Amino acid sequence: GFGKLSTFEGDAIVQRDEEDAEKLQKGVDASVAAGVLPKLNPPPTYQVIDVLGKTPDDVCDAILKHMGDAANKGGVVVLCGLSGTGKGTTVAKLQSRLGPGKTKTWSNGDVFRSLTLLAATWREKNYNPAWDKALTPTRVAEFMSMLEFGKFDGSWDIKVKGLGVDALVSKVKNTPLKAPLVAKNIPTVAERTQGEVVTFAAAAAKKMGDDGLVVLLEGREATVNYIPSPYRYTLTMSDRAVLGQRRDKHLAFFTKARPPLPALSFLKMRYSIESL
Repeated sequence: GFGKLSTFEGDAIVQRDEEDAEKLQKGVDASVAAGVLPKLNPPPTYQVIDVLGKTPDDVCDAILKHMGDAANKGGVVVLCGLSGTGKGTTVAKLQSRLGPGKTKTWSNGDVFRSLTLLAATWREKNYNPAWDKALTPTRVAEFMSMLEFGKFDGSWDIKVKGLGVDALVSKVKNTPLKAPLVAKNIPTVAERTQGEVVTFAAAAAKKMGDDGLVVLLEGREATVNYIPSPYRYTLTMSDRAVLGQRRDKHLAFFTKARPPLPALSFLKMRYSIESL
């Protein structure tokens, strides 16, 4: 029945997350082998919070209690966990609890998109050589030197300057950085630049934390392990079936006010939605 479907869905979430984590770990391992990142032995430890039966406020209470004075003075919160454990909800609730102007979220995606824009632009200017030539260690270092994180017009932002590009990410994140030239090439660039991007992210997060902000950073342990912070939390769900139920709630609006679908049609629709 519904319970079995929820358990199946929960197991599928775990499997997909593990597969994604393995792919990410390969990129990190390559960066370690190239000397871009150090090998972490042992990796940092995380406070584990089982969200089963807890409200978003309960989860935030646990995090804020552990942070102590840093919740007011500034610091970096690193948040990990399976899909469906409520990382996004926790981030939103922390933003609400800490108040306007006290928090800043961070996404490595903006850095990957900026790097991809530079690499793709370089290829266009050089008659589109193979990506291997565009992503040599020397060339990636050049692209990274064209990225600067700091305060611009009073706000923290990434400035991209080089190869004819001169822009703040906040101003172009929904235009050039979402264009097909960037979107279709992000996986190629991300696979080879994990180390450079996480190093950039660590420096950016430290700057904002030192400035009195609580930086909210969610991601997978393979990369966020390299973000220096004593405030690390892994959200878990001790009942996998609940993970599946949460996913079903996200999909429920697609079937509201519609006639019942045959089971096979519903499953096809489910996986079509998830692949977007």
